[in-house]
Amino acid sequence: MTMLYGTRRSLHTGLAISATLLLAAPLLADATDSDHFPTSEYLTGNWDGARDQLKEKGVDALFHYTTETFYNVRGGEDTGGTYTDNIGFDLKLDLNRIFGGGNTTFLLKLSQRDGNSVSEKYVAPSEGGNTFTVQEIFGGQTFKVANVQFNTTLLDKRFDLAWGRLVANDDFLRSPLYCQFVNNSFCGSPKAVFLQNPFAFSAYPTAQWGVRGRYDTEARDWTFQAAIYDADAEDKNGDPASPGNNEHGTNWEFGGNGVVLAGELQFHRNRDSKTALPGTYKIGGFYMNGDYQDISRTDNTTVKGNAMLWLLADQALYREQPGSNQGLAWFGALVFSLKDKANQMDNYFNTGLLYTGWFDARPRDTTGLAITAGWYSDDLNTARDSQGLADKDYEAVVEINHKFVLTRGIALSPDLQYVIRPAGTGDIDNALLAGIKLSIQF
Repeated sequence: MTMLYGTRRSLHTGLAISATLLLAAPLLADATDSDHFPTSEYLTGNWDGARDQLKEKGVDALFHYTTETFYNVRGGEDTGGTYTDNIGFDLKLDLNRIFGGGNTTFLLKLSQRDGNSVSEKYVAPSEGGNTFTVQEIFGGQTFKVANVQFNTTLLDKRFDLAWGRLVANDDFLRSPLYCQFVNNSFCGSPKAVFLQNPFAFSAYPTAQWGVRGRYDTEARDWTFQAAIYDADAEDKNGDPASPGNNEHGTNWEFGGNGVVLAGELQFHRNRDSKTALPGTYKIGGFYMNGDYQDISRTDNTTVKGNAMLWLLADQALYREQPGSNQGLAWFGALVFSLKDKANQMDNYFNTGLLYTGWFDARPRDTTGLAITAGWYSDDLNTARDSQGLADKDYEAVVEINHKFVLTRGIALSPDLQYVIRPAGTGDIDNALLAGIKLSIQF
């Protein structure tokens, strides 16, 4: 009864916050309108001109708030819903404007997350949740310091060097289409690359020490990027059983579990074209030289090293008219494990379609349909067999949604997800979930 009351209370709280912010948006924005600052993208507008002045001096600050409320309507292990949210603060300083000289910026990101996972509580609690978690902002439900990084650009901005506390997923395995969707296997990236223990390839709001270089050819049709990261993002020193020592992202010691080497080659077709259909195609991978849990064992035995490869593609398929953003785009991804004893999934794919401006009266709205699937490693099943547990075969998710881009930096996305073979065993009924995502930029 206590659990049920807590769930209802959190759902009611989330819906109340969402409704209050939606009703307050026009009032807040009208009071701070400006001809210079893009007030349509921010709830609180230009702060009576203060944002223009700050940007002129090299200071750009942003608060943002995201909630994801989902209810397991049918299937899974139980019906019920949860609410989760993320409050973020981003500060970007143009050091050239502030101090003069150089082409360097400083970026700081802070995050506060709260709430519970519908995957863990209702879809597949007996397995600790299904693998492709329904709410992408669940994870690290606490205060965290994420990016603390510098970026320097050279060669007419064709070379970008980032260093400091970096988020690997900000640079690799990315697509501007992924976060149309709410499931964590799309936004931010293919989930298979994050399933090693200790966790070594970071995603927001977790960061790690690193240096990343990105180079565009003069014709800007090819891009190459490479990075080296400290592989001990959670300060586990290669011990899978350790709870870690970096809960809030404030422990900036160099870890004791080797490094991650990542690289990616990108081909850009019709880049920045207003008439032709642009596309981007990527091939990349990472190699880790640290110690990772041997998933074929039931203890905390480790294996040396880990590696994965990926292929990604984004392609515009249709444009309503030259220069228009309205039209249809496609994306797809394949991920392959090269070290099955360290990776829970040895093969993975996703694909999806996104239409911008389906309705002429709402040219900024986007409609999306996507599917993802991942196949579990035989090594993982070796360990499960020894414990008398059911083998894991694959898990898949189909997601459909529509994102309403409202005035003043507010976006509202009703969303449906169908989870096939939750947690991969086939012992848990397929689950149908309905929810809504609300994003606000202040």
